[in-house]
Amino acid sequence: MNSSAEKLIDIVRESVHNIDPYDFLAGGAPRDEFDSQILALAGKVTRCESSDEVARAIAEVLNDSFSEDHAPSIYTKEASQLFARLQQEGMH
Repeated sequence: MNSSAEKLIDIVRESVHNIDPYDFLAGGAPRDEFDSQILALAGKVTRCESSDEVARAIAEVLNDSFSEDHAPSIYTKEASQLFARLQQEGMH
């Protein structure tokens, strides 16, 4: 994996870990607990044109993974931060 892909994954990992679905990480789950969700989300976020699209991508990935139906709006704060970070790093 090249360094820009690793950087993207690290940025997305930080966001997913901040969300920490079901508080798995807070409960002691290993750091790689959400790696499949992180990789799926990393494949989507660089194509997003707004933080709202990032929130929809987060909801889609996490809802699909955990058989949930959470509205994208619950991820608005983290999506805004993630989108800004991607822009800052020139990944968008």
